[in-house]
Amino acid sequence: MTEQSPVVYLLHGEEEFGIAETIAKLSEHIGDASMADLNTTRIEAGRLDIEELRANANAAPFLTSHRLVIVEDATRCLSVKEEQEKFCDLLDNLPETTKLVLVQRKVLKDSHWLLKWAKGADGRSFVKAFAIAKGGQMANWIRAQAKRQGGEITNQAAYLLAEMIGQDSRLADGEITKLLTYVNFQRPVDVDDVENLSAFVGKQGDFFGLIDAIGAQNGRQAMDMLHSLLQDQDGMQLFFGLVGHFRLLLQAREILENGGTEGEVAKQLGIHPFRAKKLFGQARTLKMNVLEAIYRRLLEYDAGMKIGKFSAELALDELVTKLTVAG
Repeated sequence: MTEQSPVVYLLHGEEEFGIAETIAKLSEHIGDASMADLNTTRIEAGRLDIEELRANANAAPFLTSHRLVIVEDATRCLSVKEEQEKFCDLLDNLPETTKLVLVQRKVLKDSHWLLKWAKGADGRSFVKAFAIAKGGQMANWIRAQAKRQGGEITNQAAYLLAEMIGQDSRLADGEITKLLTYVNFQRPVDVDDVENLSAFVGKQGDFFGLIDAIGAQNGRQAMDMLHSLLQDQDGMQLFFGLVGHFRLLLQAREILENGGTEGEVAKQLGIHPFRAKKLFGQARTLKMNVLEAIYRRLLEYDAGMKIGKFSAELALDELVTKLTVAG
């Protein structure tokens, strides 16, 4: 007796890269790219009509073994118990030639009605939670992803990359590929590789280089670096990333003035030693009154943006210009 293949795939959680990767693998299994596209239906969030879904899900595949139907946030339209029961009845009667993917953009609780259905579906369902990896979990994910790509990364290098990336697994996957290519898959990626190739990825951006240029009163270099960052990042994200960086610099400066070391900066701020080393170095060159003045100016710009006085990009331009005016 052959094992039954799942018909319904319930993918839930905020980790978008993992969900997208799973859907891509399902798509590969139903045929080549042209045939997969012809046999794939996507229903966007908030547009679910049960009868329309039934028609799409019951349609026979064209020159492939299966049809793929992807529904985003189906439960948004199913708040009434009667509608939920009707939806579950549809799931119970799907043909074996259909693979229905239900994507929920948050992790569902065990008590959720859709999870309860899936647990009682007798092999017809596949359920996977995609929670965003944090801290040590992200480092573990990075090591596992490097292995899946056919390479290896050391524990310390994985933790350093996790510190730089934050929770963006899509960005992390790209960095892993870049690092493994750099070492030609011949040896494990180490801390030096991450520092050399990935030191300024993630939401923090190249704040170290930007702030070094500001501290050196090099307006041209600082402005060039700012505009380079703005090509890859949203202005608002970059602005608040800069606010966070100066907040850490203020804390690092306070630790330094109290006789603290790089190690204490890493421990007290909960950051990787590499980042602590960079922060400590900048904190030594920027006095407390200067950092406080910059931080106050950032808060003033924040207030101005909230009332529509100027955009994040204009605020950043003005900030860099004022901070690099000699004298």
